[in-house]
Amino acid sequence: MRKLFKGSSGVVKLSKGFGQKGYSLPPKPWLVVAWKEVLEAFRDRRTMLNVVLLPMILMPLVISLPTLMLSPKAIPPRIMVVVEDPRGMDLAKEIEALEDTSKALVSIVTDGGNYTGLVLGGDYDLIVEIPEGFYQNLSSGRTGQLIYYYDPYGARSSVAMGVVQRVVSEYSEEVLRRRLEAINLSEEYIRPIVSVAVQVTSTGEGATTGEVVTAMVLPMMVGLIAITGAGTFAIDMIAGERERKTLEALFTNPVSRGQLLLGKFGALTLLSLISGLATLFSALIGVGFAVTSMSESLSSGSVPQLMEPSRLLYLTLGILITVALGGLTGNAVMITAASFAKTFKEAQQYVGFLTLILVVPMVAIPYAPQSFHPVLRALPISSLAMFARDMIVNPGDLGAIATSLAASILYLVVFLWLSAKMFGRESVIFS
Repeated sequence: MRKLFKGSSGVVKLSKGFGQKGYSLPPKPWLVVAWKEVLEAFRDRRTMLNVVLLPMILMPLVISLPTLMLSPKAIPPRIMVVVEDPRGMDLAKEIEALEDTSKALVSIVTDGGNYTGLVLGGDYDLIVEIPEGFYQNLSSGRTGQLIYYYDPYGARSSVAMGVVQRVVSEYSEEVLRRRLEAINLSEEYIRPIVSVAVQVTSTGEGATTGEVVTAMVLPMMVGLIAITGAGTFAIDMIAGERERKTLEALFTNPVSRGQLLLGKFGALTLLSLISGLATLFSALIGVGFAVTSMSESLSSGSVPQLMEPSRLLYLTLGILITVALGGLTGNAVMITAASFAKTFKEAQQYVGFLTLILVVPMVAIPYAPQSFHPVLRALPISSLAMFARDMIVNPGDLGAIATSLAASILYLVVFLWLSAKMFGRESVIFS
């Protein structure tokens, strides 16, 4: 590695290889400080792990793992069909056909034995009993009864029941059609009212499953990025350096406090952007997995579209803006909190307290009624999450987008001013 500083010119060599080729940063004091902070951060192996690798690996797992665990195709439920009525075998064969689509593992028997032990012992997720007299009731125009044995505390039992009920519903529809044809009636005779659900959106177009899930997840992700930002680095750059007594040495250089703060902010912004983009785009990957798994669990047909291609570029632009604003805002809050602390541990306690306060609106936004949205657009941090939501849900409502964006920028300016004010205190150097 070449020398970090070359004389008093402030020229910084990127590396030995780059340095030999003549690449260097301009002699700006705040760039020198920023490069020094970024270099120290990336020298720590934990930086790449915490900032990039962990979000990219864990976020898709956190979002998609619950639905993957319940997906019939990922882990097919085990179903036993007990046929006590021999003429009910045709329905049992319909259920057994689920194996052809890999949505269940089906066993057909004529004697089930101890149902309680089989379900609670984990041998089967669901037992379907076709009792004696089932077919006789159907053929005579009466109702045939099926009996389900399941574990009410087991999610996989509920998934298995849903898979079987779709098959039974189709079988029941076929029996009904035959009955109506026999008496020369149509299906409309028994369905005098049909409900039709129409989506009402600001764009006038239907929302895809991916857009619905993204609108639920993205605001919370943006909020977490705004709260954490490059939180560990922000704390270490102020409280950590003060505790190690290196901040005093840094202030002895012929660089103004404003340039020092600007350099630290530049480094934090870069780290926040890397972490934020890795987190958000890996979250979108997780949403894709979740939507695919949901389609397998909730429908037997086509996979719903993740996102309209025409809106993908618009969403990407919104993500970039929210990540940048969120990272800057989070860093400003962290620097302000760290300026109050005497030690790294104390700064962590302040940040933990702020996180508990700021996480509340993030959780509330996906479930808040429409009447709360104007208020949420005007509150700190939640305005960022509302901006992200508006870019997905209300892309045509420029007033809502402008309001949440203006509030986010306003709070960013306030937090930047406050962090600069706190950083300029003598107590930042002397505990």
